[in-house]
Amino acid sequence: MTSASAKPQRHVCVIGAGVVGCASAYALARRGWRVTLVDAQPDCGAGASFANGAQLSYCYVEPLATPAALRALPGWLARRDGPVRWHPRLEWAHWRWLAAFMLACRGAEVQRTTQALLALSFLSRDTLHQWLGELPRLAAAARHAVPGKLVVYRHAAARPAVERQLRSQRGAGCEQQIVGPRECVDLEPAIERALAQQLAFGVWTPSEEVIDAAALARGLAHASGATLRLCTRVQGVQSRGDLIEALLTDNGNIEADAFVVAAGAGSVALLRPLGLCLPIEPIKGYSVTLPIVQSAAAPRASVTDHGRKIVYARLGNELRVAGYAELAGAQTRLDDARIAALCHAAATSFPGACEVSEPRGWAGLRPATPGGRPLIGATAWSNLWLNTGHGGLGLTLAAGSALLLQEAMSGEPSRIDPAPYAPGR
Repeated sequence: MTSASAKPQRHVCVIGAGVVGCASAYALARRGWRVTLVDAQPDCGAGASFANGAQLSYCYVEPLATPAALRALPGWLARRDGPVRWHPRLEWAHWRWLAAFMLACRGAEVQRTTQALLALSFLSRDTLHQWLGELPRLAAAARHAVPGKLVVYRHAAARPAVERQLRSQRGAGCEQQIVGPRECVDLEPAIERALAQQLAFGVWTPSEEVIDAAALARGLAHASGATLRLCTRVQGVQSRGDLIEALLTDNGNIEADAFVVAAGAGSVALLRPLGLCLPIEPIKGYSVTLPIVQSAAAPRASVTDHGRKIVYARLGNELRVAGYAELAGAQTRLDDARIAALCHAAATSFPGACEVSEPRGWAGLRPATPGGRPLIGATAWSNLWLNTGHGGLGLTLAAGSALLLQEAMSGEPSRIDPAPYAPGR
């Protein structure tokens, strides 16, 4: 019970119970906030976090918008099985995002964004390690491991650009090395049967990690002590001046001192009625989760097939295979051809490793800003905050983004410069 002289506990309502929202809840709860978590899904981590690529790729945060991606885009789009698909939509926001994406592909902008994302990434790594130390059971439940990451390249022509990127990132603290085909096999013996003969070189990063994003989200939500309002759809807000007084939902109103929108791609529609037009495009990605039936044939390290834009992450006795990027609006329908292609990639890259006859297929929406930087911080509304727009890096950046948000909301000094992620930048 609060005494008359004690400061009342502040109450925050976090909208979105994915890994970013649940990390926000935990970070705020650690600093004394009382938290309510709201989500339309029946469980935490059941949306875009549910079956994502599972890689904590702290040194691989270069944005999607790069000069190389812009040059490769026509070729990708021309292939029926290409890693990128585009379904043009007659929406002004869609074309505005595409124009901003092309502008973000300039070399100097890519360099600035990469450095900003590396700073946030390393903050996230250190923060998550601290949290998992506080919650040792969560580390086991979420199948956290540090197997390292091997990115494999089939074409030697790519090597000069990769060397330049590694030199740039080395100054920011990344420990990476280029390795030859034989070294690739030594680091990850599972590639010897099929992939090794196709390789020109690889990049090895020993510090990279894996974790089950959905399990992490559930664990952080539970540890935060948050009041969960699941299966609850937001219908609007009650406001006075520049103050949000209550969240209006189909399951009753929620009053709070502050509100955080961490709803991923859903943040756009949620905030449009408030006059906030977020530069976020939903980019659909796919994954399959396959049971491992021959352990020695399955990769221990995380593996990224750079040419095919497919990632492999081992989670205990399962292999998560993820890839593709589709600009097709806010829909998550499964494309059977995409699921079959991921299974085929796993079966041919790691023959005999997995049972592929009954894959657990999934599709989710990556909330992507044009240049790749998330939106973290205050809005024009005095008690409304954002933590969204992480693209494909939501899992990697969740803990650091949550800490950055908590520091801003609590009036504390930020551990890194928050300006690159400010919503109004």
